[in-house]
Amino acid sequence: MTTPRYLDGCVAGSQVNGKAPRAFWQVYGNNGNVNYDNRDNNNGVVRPCRLVPRPGECKGGKVSVEALHHAWRAARRRKQPSRNQLAFEVRWMDRLLELQQQLNAGTWKPLPTTCFIASRPKAREIHAPDFSDRVVHHWLVPQLEAIYEPRFIFDSYSNRKGKGTHKAVERLRQFVREVHSGQGGGWYLQLDVKNFFPSIHRPTLWAMLKRRLTRAGLPEVGMRATHALLRHPVQVQGIRYRCTEAERARVPMHKRLENAPTGCGLPIGNLSSQFFANVYLDKLDQFVKHVLKAKRYVRFVDDFVLVHHDRAVLAEWKERIEQFLVSELRLQLKDDVRLRPLSAGCDFLGYVVYPTHTRVRRRVLSHAAEKLEAWRKEHLQGRVATGTPADFRHLQSVWSSYTGHMRHANAHRLQQTILRRQPWLAPLANTRRRFSHRLEGQPVRIEVFHG
Repeated sequence: MTTPRYLDGCVAGSQVNGKAPRAFWQVYGNNGNVNYDNRDNNNGVVRPCRLVPRPGECKGGKVSVEALHHAWRAARRRKQPSRNQLAFEVRWMDRLLELQQQLNAGTWKPLPTTCFIASRPKAREIHAPDFSDRVVHHWLVPQLEAIYEPRFIFDSYSNRKGKGTHKAVERLRQFVREVHSGQGGGWYLQLDVKNFFPSIHRPTLWAMLKRRLTRAGLPEVGMRATHALLRHPVQVQGIRYRCTEAERARVPMHKRLENAPTGCGLPIGNLSSQFFANVYLDKLDQFVKHVLKAKRYVRFVDDFVLVHHDRAVLAEWKERIEQFLVSELRLQLKDDVRLRPLSAGCDFLGYVVYPTHTRVRRRVLSHAAEKLEAWRKEHLQGRVATGTPADFRHLQSVWSSYTGHMRHANAHRLQQTILRRQPWLAPLANTRRRFSHRLEGQPVRIEVFHG
């Protein structure tokens, strides 16, 4: 197939009179003068194709309502509607027009976030942005990702399409087996950045972004929105706390965003913060891959693992990485540095990876046991379970999430052990025991019996 050409003959990607044409000819195998409209012989075909701008693109350097509408749809997709979201959607067109005016005028700035406390796996602050800010994030971040994705290394797995925790564990498993099967033995070095999100230096991050985004030609409206996200700390923008004092007391003082050093800190829970974290640590990724020449390196957010045959090499890399983080990114490593043989198992993202198999982390199993036991005590009395349809859907969701997690490990016998100890769970696993129930109406009564 030849290069697609526009109606006037210019190559796709070029401009006509300073503007991209609205359509082009897509030419197959000839000079475009012949069109064999034959289904059996379709080697020579000319067809007009309309150019549609990608969502989020700025027409004439301005953000369009169409782009913000697409971002609004993305922000609400697969989300349980909150009161804040519903208030936005009562007058969604007015709010989109208001956002468009603010962004194009350069006056947009983030609204106060809502802070609540997540208890698992450990207590930490989560800052939920205002829904209108989420719309801006979903408009802006895809444009930034399109610029940065070609630069990111393959083995960075956090908050990227086609990546994720399971892909990262699978990649680590591949590295462990390569090293162990080659010469036997082998070592791994696991490092974690200390207090990562509150320690990100925003002026350093902005300098990284500004240089690359300017070179990539991001429109001024996008540059201003990016700078607005980093210009002021969350404390200046405002925080609404939706948690008790007892819950806040569980978060250590140094992990609270309000106590971050001057010029530092990004809120956990924002789509933009997740992307900015990847940009900030991309400098570390490039250093590890191109300066240290490490072949087997996996990173998920601020937790990363290197695998090598030689323990001395990993020890040297640890010192150089620590120096690099301090000098270039103003970050420090946690004291919990693990430099261990592969046979000891690498505890990473909820799994323990061995050369021959993968286990589920014990803490994950203890959390699962706590949740299931709490549901059993509340809803199961003898052989009868009662509750609302939402109660049973919650149980199904909890069990499905943990079985999905175990599916990526060698855990078939583990699941059977759990079902043997908790026979009331068997109907959820499609075993010979079953529920006799109806989910219409309230309350729901379920009898568990042996089939």
